[in-house]
Amino acid sequence: MSDSWLELAIGPASGLIIAISILIGLYKLAARYIPKLIDRHIAQIDEQMRSQQELTEQISNLSVTMTTEHASQTEAMRKSAAGLHQRLNPISDDLKDIKLALTRIQDKTQASIFDSPAPMNE
Repeated sequence: MSDSWLELAIGPASGLIIAISILIGLYKLAARYIPKLIDRHIAQIDEQMRSQQELTEQISNLSVTMTTEHASQTEAMRKSAAGLHQRLNPISDDLKDIKLALTRIQDKTQASIFDSPAPMNE
């Protein structure tokens, strides 16, 4: 009779029972800890998504602000250039008149140099 118990303890049926017991233990262990790990992982992903959304909103706001500032600076530059043109256009006409007058004076001077008789040395 002791041989029959020994055969049951070390035989194929006991190996199957031991394997099933190990599998049940692993299942219980996994059932206890894996959902917690998954919940933690999902919470981390949610937090990353929230922070990414905040960064995206900040970048969008910054983009709008920069566009607005650029438009206002461009408009200020256009106004100052227009004012500069208003001030320089009359000066440009005056400079043309001065250049014309200087050219006439220069032409008269050159003509008088060539038209005057050369001094004689006696």
